[in-house]
Amino acid sequence: MGDREDIEILDGKIIRLKVEYEQYFARVLKREPSKLRNDIEKTILSLNGKTINNTSTKFKLNSIVARYNSYKQHWDRVLRAIEEGTYVRKAEGAPGAASEAAARPAPASQPVQAQKGGAKGPAPADGGFEDIYKRYIDARKECREPVEGITVESLKKTIEQYKKKVEEQYKTSNVDVRVYVKDGKAKLTIVPKK
Repeated sequence: MGDREDIEILDGKIIRLKVEYEQYFARVLKREPSKLRNDIEKTILSLNGKTINNTSTKFKLNSIVARYNSYKQHWDRVLRAIEEGTYVRKAEGAPGAASEAAARPAPASQPVQAQKGGAKGPAPADGGFEDIYKRYIDARKECREPVEGITVESLKKTIEQYKKKVEEQYKTSNVDVRVYVKDGKAKLTIVPKK
């Protein structure tokens, strides 16, 4: 029967498309597999336009189309997240990438280390800007944030500006600058020493 064979071919194409999208999201493929997706869309439209009298064949087609629609919703959601820049890709196909990705959720423990380092580091008034700058740049690199344009002078100016506000608010000149990671982003905070 021709319809049954067409449905089997459609099922195989959907499985192949799922694999290709997974490869695209993992950066193995450079381009989205839109040609295959359009081909599947056309096949589904033509099969839905036909009258299928066999109940089991009709049921199989409907279940395949429902599975495809759920995949499609997932792919569209991921594509939208990629466009917005909020999608975090999984291991990128390299043999060590999976272990590197498994080790990356460590930033949850890192804020404690960074805060301890920040509390022990010299205050900006003592000339500790290079140390704070180094820790801040290291934290940004670890979080894969851009570091271009961040200089010791620009960071010093920003810290001095906020340091004055904190000193006025808490009526103390004894403040501490800390570098920490929160929600995958490097942060600076100025707090009064206790």
